[in-house]
Amino acid sequence: MSRNISVKRKVLIADDDDDSRKMLAFLLEDEGWEVKEARDGKEALATIVNDRPDLLILDNRMPELTGAEVYQQMQAQGINLAVVLATAYGHIEELASSLGIVHFVNKPYDITELLTIVESAYANFSISNISHN
Repeated sequence: MSRNISVKRKVLIADDDDDSRKMLAFLLEDEGWEVKEARDGKEALATIVNDRPDLLILDNRMPELTGAEVYQQMQAQGINLAVVLATAYGHIEELASSLGIVHFVNKPYDITELLTIVESAYANFSISNISHN
């Protein structure tokens, strides 16, 4: 087990809000994640395809493509990774449920809740992948 500790988990933060993205990057790097950032939906999708992160923190309201559109395109391309949907607007539970996303968080972030949801999303996805392989 100690051999895997040196392998960093990769996360992509897709959010058009610079402050939110930078704050998340700082927090997650401090938790040992290798962080990539995307400022809009198209950049997020390209980064997902090229870098294959382990986890995606996906803001819904972004230029180019919304978070929902990014997720739908991932599904259409058969890209499967842990996703945490984030938004400051409205009915996130309904949106997440309609997309089939289990993990979601409201903005502004409660840091403890966010980190718990990130770890849960990653752990649940990892367990799911192991059981399907």
